[in-house]
Amino acid sequence: MDGGFVDLRQHRATGMGDDSFWPSFTDIMMVVLMIFMIASTVLMLRNWELVKELRATIESEHQAEELARSMTETSATLEEQLAQAQHTNSELRIQLLRMTERNNKLSEQLTREEQRVLALETDNQKLVTSLQKYRRDALLNDDQLKQARDEVAQLQSAHTTLQQRLQQVLAELAEGEEVNQQQATELAALRLGNSLTEQQLVSLQNDYSELQVKYDKLFEPARSAEGKHVVTVRYWKERGQYQIRIKDMGEEDYRAVGREELHRQMAALKEKYGKNLYVKLIIPDDSGLSYNEAWGFTVEMLDKYDYYHQK
Repeated sequence: MDGGFVDLRQHRATGMGDDSFWPSFTDIMMVVLMIFMIASTVLMLRNWELVKELRATIESEHQAEELARSMTETSATLEEQLAQAQHTNSELRIQLLRMTERNNKLSEQLTREEQRVLALETDNQKLVTSLQKYRRDALLNDDQLKQARDEVAQLQSAHTTLQQRLQQVLAELAEGEEVNQQQATELAALRLGNSLTEQQLVSLQNDYSELQVKYDKLFEPARSAEGKHVVTVRYWKERGQYQIRIKDMGEEDYRAVGREELHRQMAALKEKYGKNLYVKLIIPDDSGLSYNEAWGFTVEMLDKYDYYHQK
């Protein structure tokens, strides 16, 4: 022990009195190696911490990139949604303008329809008045018809009586050989009376036939599509142009035709089906037609082709 320190050198006993260079160099190298090992250990520990920090930093960068990409996609989505919303807003404005224009047109159309309703009510009142007049005339004609039937029955009875009397007189004349002048005069008078009676009977029969025709016309059956061949015709006006669509029985869709083609097809159908042709006319509520246009077309089609309106 030297000065209170332990001597750690090797071969301390043999070379105690000598100042050897190698033992002290060995100790120095051992200390250097220990310092190097300690420094290496410290560096390795610090490098490990740096690696962990570097990994954490890289992971943070990845998360930041992912967040940035997500934010970019979100921003793009929001821009698309904004553009879509602006587009939808534009479409809604256009639809609002369209609905406003349509509302104005509907208001004008409503005004026209109200005027048309007033005109139809006036025409309806006229038709009701005419119907009441026709009914009164029908009742009057019915009474006249009954009276005429009674007169015809009386005349037929008188005619039968006269014919029997005439046959009796002729039989008596045939049986007798001599006929006096008085019987001849009576026979002539009877013949003249019979002739006048026959003329009256013919006249009454003619009157009866005319009354019967009027009576049948007043009380003819209602118009019906049952058992008839139905042809549907739609008629309206669009942008100043008349539009006609026709659909025959059994067809699913309407066909667009012109007025000449319509009359040609209807004439062919009338020739084929005759009095079994039923014409169904449809005038839409928004037809754009005036009352005179719609009524004129209706009367024209029914008078020419419908079974009920044929003479």
